[in-house]
Amino acid sequence: MKPKVFLTGATGFFGSYLKKALIKNGYNLVCLTRKNAEDSNHKLITVSAKNEDFFSKDFLKNAMTNCDAVIHLAAISDSNYLNNQYDRDEFNKINKEFPLILYKAAKESQIKKFIFMSTIKVNGEYTQGVSFSENTPHDTCNRNQYVLSKINTENALINEYEDNNLELLSIIRPPIIYGEGVRGNIKTLIKIINKGFPLPTSSLNKKRSMVSVYNLTDLIINILNSKLTGIVKSCCKDIDISTNDLIKRIAISLNKAKPDFYIPTGLLQFGAFIINKTEMMNKLTKPLLINDNETRENFNWEPSLDFETGMHKTIDSLIKN
Repeated sequence: MKPKVFLTGATGFFGSYLKKALIKNGYNLVCLTRKNAEDSNHKLITVSAKNEDFFSKDFLKNAMTNCDAVIHLAAISDSNYLNNQYDRDEFNKINKEFPLILYKAAKESQIKKFIFMSTIKVNGEYTQGVSFSENTPHDTCNRNQYVLSKINTENALINEYEDNNLELLSIIRPPIIYGEGVRGNIKTLIKIINKGFPLPTSSLNKKRSMVSVYNLTDLIINILNSKLTGIVKSCCKDIDISTNDLIKRIAISLNKAKPDFYIPTGLLQFGAFIINKTEMMNKLTKPLLINDNETRENFNWEPSLDFETGMHKTIDSLIKN
């Protein structure tokens, strides 16, 4: 019998897809949410929580009754708009306090697998010669509040873990995620290219790792089925691709003409500095590469869907919506 899974963040970009995929693969789910988003049924139970419920260990233990695994995705990902003390307090509660309370509730409920979704950026904003791997240490220098909250939570969970040969604390550090329901920069890029606007990106040839919701879901299913125990850090990718190549492949999927033109990288960086967009430009001009060989071996995982198919599904879902 497949494990019953307690899932947070089921209304987010990746969570929305993961929820549907787990149900399709025969898993029973309990989804913790602030919203009455859907009716419960034999495969899906939705537990609506008030703000205080997220920080009540008793409430969480009751909600995860008979569950075998926890997948924790919920987080406030945009730390650029913490404009007041209320925003900062809410951010710290959701991103730092809640994961630890949830983990303690899971341990006391005898749940054997706890999967925490982190980010590869806990290792740094970009790579310098050596790809990030499962054992790359944290980099806390000049990081935004979101990344620091992930570093803080990883450390807190590891410190809370007690040696147990029956339990798995799985920390996943994905790179850029794409797929149906995509948001953020990838969504904006697709919309710009679809409108036929050319971009000054021909010189942007540094590669960055990416993973689709489809392949990331496969990894999580492999983790759920794995007999591995202990503290296991994972990273994953299905492609290393430059901004230039990414834009060309999106344009091909959209049947658009040449989508880019050439401006020297140095000039782009100078322009970004002038308009205070250096951080954004670094994401386009600097590499961020992953070596996920250990993860593939640990969980017997390989990307099952190629990039072209995954990006086509991404674009198709965005245009339809």
